[in-house]
Amino acid sequence: MNTSTHTCHCRDAVRPAATALLDLRSLQPPEPMRQALAAADRLAPGEVLEVLTPLMPMPLLSALAERGFQAQATMLPEGGARVAIRCIPQWASTSHGPTGA
Repeated sequence: MNTSTHTCHCRDAVRPAATALLDLRSLQPPEPMRQALAAADRLAPGEVLEVLTPLMPMPLLSALAERGFQAQATMLPEGGARVAIRCIPQWASTSHGPTGA
């Protein structure tokens, strides 16, 4: 599986934050990672995806970072983890803003 392809539209204009929830806890590996990456790749800048996974998804977090997404995972009391994935504009990681000024 190729995890280095970055297809997020982070260079596009920022949209208002929207959050979707994807429950992948009933799936067997590596399907949760595949589906989470596919869903993240469809995010537009400013959009947030929350993914529920059966375990703490360290490989997913690494793959998301490589693709330029922000991700934060928290363990759930009932088991598994909740991962918040945000597509950020490329310019947001610099101090220059969207116009380069």
